This record gives sequence, structure tokens and C-alpha cells, in this order.
Amino acid sequence: MAKKKEDVLQELTRVRFVGPALAEELYDDHGVRDLSALLALGKEGKLTELSGVGEKKASTILSSAQRLAERESAQKSNGKATAKPAPAQKKEKTPTKKSAPTKKSTPTKKSAPTKKSAPEAKAEAAKTDTAKTSAKPTPTPSEPSKPAPAIEKSPVAEPAAPAAEAPVSPKAKGPLRDRFIETLRCPACGHDDFEVSATSITCQACQRQFNLQDDVADLAPPHAPNRSVTQKLMETKFYAQFYEEIMRPRLTGVVSERTMREEYRLAADFLDFGDETRLIDVGCGTGNFTRYFAQRIGLAETRETGGDLPLVVGMDLSWPMLETARRNIRRENLDGRVFLVRGDATRIPMRRGSFNRLHCAGTLHLLNDIDEALRNFARILEPGGICVIGTFILGEGMMRRMAKRLAEIPTRFHWFSRDELHKRLERAGFEVVSDDVAGDAITIKARRV
Repeated sequence: MAKKKEDVLQELTRVRFVGPALAEELYDDHGVRDLSALLALGKEGKLTELSGVGEKKASTILSSAQRLAERESAQKSNGKATAKPAPAQKKEKTPTKKSAPTKKSTPTKKSAPTKKSAPEAKAEAAKTDTAKTSAKPTPTPSEPSKPAPAIEKSPVAEPAAPAAEAPVSPKAKGPLRDRFIETLRCPACGHDDFEVSATSITCQACQRQFNLQDDVADLAPPHAPNRSVTQKLMETKFYAQFYEEIMRPRLTGVVSERTMREEYRLAADFLDFGDETRLIDVGCGTGNFTRYFAQRIGLAETRETGGDLPLVVGMDLSWPMLETARRNIRRENLDGRVFLVRGDATRIPMRRGSFNRLHCAGTLHLLNDIDEALRNFARILEPGGICVIGTFILGEGMMRRMAKRLAEIPTRFHWFSRDELHKRLERAGFEVVSDDVAGDAITIKARRV
């Protein structure tokens, strides 16, 4: 009997680097229905014909499929081997049944003649009575020990009330943390089914393990992207330490006519938050915009972590930035309600349509592949979702524009034109709603088509 397509896809995704999309391609285009067919395809050298599969990945898929096939065959053979000795065990048990007559000869009953001597019986009865009376006081000391569970309950129940103001432990975060984990996607194979433990998550398809501690999931891609000098600078602890208070306000003051507080308000107004907001802040840095949005939504005013609260996630590739963001989140009483992800904007480790709001400020102009990042924005946003981007434009004046273009070569800091930014968004699957230009800074609002 032929397997159902769902069962075949589930079996194929157990192979390393085979995610749902690749499993679909194997099933539909190559007629793969089981591991043996996948092995045959690999031995024929046809795995490299799959989208996104090179020779190295093909060899990894082949070796992983071989291990799974060998494991399944070993399990089947072990099952048959263990089934045969079963009757032999039953034969070995039969001698023990023959020794049952020993149970019939009860030596304890033969000791009954001691009851024939009445004086001795009375003496023994008196001893047992005294033993019982002497045994009764023993429960009384043990009775005070019974309230021990109550004593254990009181420290947990009574002092727990003031402790509610303390940071919530990961185990107590409940549905909101579960919803955050449900949005994640493996950056290596694209699979979105994880096995969750206390401090890590493991992809069920490629078996890669990623850290998940203190509400920070490290889902950076296996191979770091080629970073510019500016990006490397932003990944230093020194820059992260002074970014929010000094670096970013000064840059904004040079190129924009708005203050940082005005930038926050404009972005929040464009995002148009609601009760069911699911927001991701791409390139969150130290979490300055992320925290403002969480405050605006009202997450800091509640200690609840239930499933009906808005979901706010910040993502950045820089560890020093995320470490600073985590400290700031705790300081502002947002731990357990704002989550962080270490990831690449051109390969966002999030499921398709996981969010209905996306914000990206001070990041797009630094990326190596801007169009790929915008396509990723469209992928993780649900249809009708709002995308708000804050970046910088060339501005007016021939000499000014030329100087900026020349500066792009060493820094890889891309200065957009207004029309260019609109066209890039439309190609990625967005409809531009409005924009606001202040000096050389632009904040643009687009809707996912």
C-alpha cells in the first residue's frame, strides 16, 4: 500500500538539510517516496539538481539518509531477534513453577505449636500489648512531622506574592514564550519544527542545535555573511556600549531634521499597533526602538505573559548589541515580554507570515543584498501586514550626492534615492502607503500585498 504524501514528506524531512520545501521538490519533481529512493537519487549524483543544493550539501544529505536507513534496518532486525527468544524464556520459567510445592510447605504454620502453651501465649499477648502501647507514642512525634509539607507550602505560597515583581523565569513564561518559539525557523535547512529544551532548541530535520537562553535565540546562519567595515565596527562591544546614547543620536542629528524621540513616535504611528500586534524589529541594535514600541503597546504595565498579549521580537546579528539590548529590556521591566533573536536580515530565521508588523531602522543601507532582505521582509509578514523602514537618502545637490556615492566604496553604506527605495519595495511585494522625509532621513510605510 502506497504511503500518503504527508507521511513521505515527514520521513524525508528527517534527513539533514532536507526541509519542507526540499522534500516537496523531491516528491513532486523526482518521484522520491522513501529513503531508498532518495539514496538511489544521491548515488546517481542528481541531488545537485535540487534548488540550493551543491556538492557538499548533497554529500551531507546522502550520508544522513544512509545513516537513517541503516538505523531503520537495524531496528527491524533487532525487533525480529528479540521476538524469537520470547518462547525460550517461557520454558525457563517452567522449572520455577515446579518449585511451587516449597510454598505449600509453610514452616510458619508449623511454628503454631507455640500457641498450645497458654501461659506462653498470655505472656506473648502481654508483650504485644505493651509493644502496641509503646508504639502509639511513636506516631505522635511523627505527627508534628506531617505538617512539614504545610511548612514547605507556606514559603512558596506567601513569599511568592512579593516575588511577582522579580523577573519571570523561562519556565513561567507560558504561552507568550511558546508563541515566540513557534515563529522560529531553522537558518540552515528552513525547517520550522524544533525540539525545545531548557536552554536550547534542536531542528528536527537537520538536527542542528541552537542556544535559547534568557529570551535570546541564537539562530545566526552557519556561515557568517561578508561584513563591511561599518558592520564590523557595530559588532564591537565599545560601539554597542555608546551606540544608543551617543553614536545614533549624533548620526541622526547630522542627516535628519528630527530628534530620536520624534523618530520613535513617527515609526510607532506608521506601524499602527493593535491588540493582536505581532511585531519584529529587524536590526534592533540595543533595542531602542523595540523597547519604545513595547512601552507604546503597554507591555511594561503588566506582568502577564499570556497568549493574548502582543508579541514583540527584536533581531540583530551583533552579539554585543543584543547583550546590551537584553540588559536594557530587564531594566525597563520588559523581560518575559520582549524576545530577541540573533539572525541575518537576508536569511531571517522566522516562519512565513509569522508577523503582521515589521520595523527596520538604521539597517537596510548597511546590508550587502538589500533586495534579498526586502524579500525576506515580505516572506515573514502576513498579507496586509505593515512594514516601516527608516533609512537615509542622497538628498539634494550634485556635489553632495557625488560625495555620498564616493563614500559608499570604502564603507558600503548605501544612500538611496526616494524613487529607488519605492521601486525596490514594490519589486519585493509591497505597496508603498506613505513616506516622510526630513533632511536626508526617510521613514517609509508599505503594506504587504
